[in-house]
Amino acid sequence: MVAVTALTVGLALVPGSAQAHGRNHAPDRPAALTTSPPGAACATGAALPVVGSPTPTLRATLTDPDGDAVRATFTLRDGRNGRKLWAPPATAPQASGAEHAVEVPAGLLVDGRTYEWRVQAKDARGRKSPTVRCRVVVDVTAPGATTVTAVPGAGAVYGEDATSGGVGVAGAFRLAASDADVVAFRYGFDGGQATVAVEPGTTAATVTFTPTTAGPVALVAAAVDRAGNVGPERLYRFTVASATSAPVGNARWLLDEGEGSTAADALGGPDLTLTPSTAWTGGLLADLGWLDEDRALLLDEDGDGAVAPGPVVDTSGSFTVAAFVRADGTTPGTVLSQGGLATGAFTLGTSITACADGAAPCWTFAVQDAAGGAAVATAAATVTPGSWYGVFGVRDAAGGTVRVDVCEIGTADEPGPMAPQTGTPVDLASAPAASGSFRVGGAPDDASPWRGAVSAVHTWGAAVDVTRERVLCTRGGA
Repeated sequence: MVAVTALTVGLALVPGSAQAHGRNHAPDRPAALTTSPPGAACATGAALPVVGSPTPTLRATLTDPDGDAVRATFTLRDGRNGRKLWAPPATAPQASGAEHAVEVPAGLLVDGRTYEWRVQAKDARGRKSPTVRCRVVVDVTAPGATTVTAVPGAGAVYGEDATSGGVGVAGAFRLAASDADVVAFRYGFDGGQATVAVEPGTTAATVTFTPTTAGPVALVAAAVDRAGNVGPERLYRFTVASATSAPVGNARWLLDEGEGSTAADALGGPDLTLTPSTAWTGGLLADLGWLDEDRALLLDEDGDGAVAPGPVVDTSGSFTVAAFVRADGTTPGTVLSQGGLATGAFTLGTSITACADGAAPCWTFAVQDAAGGAAVATAAATVTPGSWYGVFGVRDAAGGTVRVDVCEIGTADEPGPMAPQTGTPVDLASAPAASGSFRVGGAPDDASPWRGAVSAVHTWGAAVDVTRERVLCTRGGA
């Protein structure tokens, strides 16, 4: 019979006392296995972690049921055939519960290949734990450059190298990558740092920015792949408009200079600069015999027109644009426009495709919407070559509509009624603020040139009523 003493019981509770009495247990199965970077947990199935370093660190936590110190034995093998590639010496003994780590030396791992590493614990008496295996894929190729695009959907569209929006007016930016394994983007405005995950099923994400001050802003963005590799930084610059650089809204170009390469705004706003091929001709009032000195722009070649140095109307709110024009043919064309994100923020002119029942051509006013499409309003008034018209594009932000109103002034031989015909409103809930230049004659991309003459141009930072239109029509736009 063996006597059990208090000392024996006490020793049984002391770490390491079991082997002192001839009983030694094998270390526990290694736990908390990770591969860094990016600190991925162990896996052996189909969804393997991706390692973004050619010299990753292999980590495992070892414990011993007897509380003894243990060492770790790591091995690295080729994931294709199991061939042993590296077997470093066992780690130094550490207390139970400590983490053991080794760094894979350079030159062993190849980008794009799969590897398996194993770890086993061993105590001072040679007892070994079960071996645990982990498989990883090596990816040390960084993503390509990030594409940054200002998109509609917020208060303003902050185009690259352009001035738009304003303090407190939010803008949205689309970050996109061509690499299929991109999972996030690092980005920052003016030195800030943030991370956004890609949207499900895409390699893109949208971020927003609300400026607190006017002036230049720098957006820096870079793609991050599943292995943690970071692509090159993309620098995107834009300028937040101040009170002095914001669209003027109200402008009045009578186009009576008759010579030179500029046309002045009678309200003191920006001049229009004529393109080199643009010529002067007699205006509406001269054609009708009312005022011989009246002049107009003659637009009879591709590229003819006149351009303001920036936006004139804030297209995110209410505005009106008007032109007193003559069409010298039935070919569709654009009289007034202002540049937007990818297309014109608005275009005022004639069209064939937008006309009701195929009636061609008809007067149209198209305004870009927040989704990148456009609301297109048409007028019932016909377009007669050689006849003068007053054409008004009206955007009513409060009412959520756009419309085009037309008054036919006619010719000296066949005067028109001069009374504005109000067009049918078309719904437009919201529109982005445009940063592109205001243009007379042609769309922002030089497409859809106008063939005819433009005698006067007016803009307002509000939706004008028919009374204002009637006054201008009876005065021939003066």
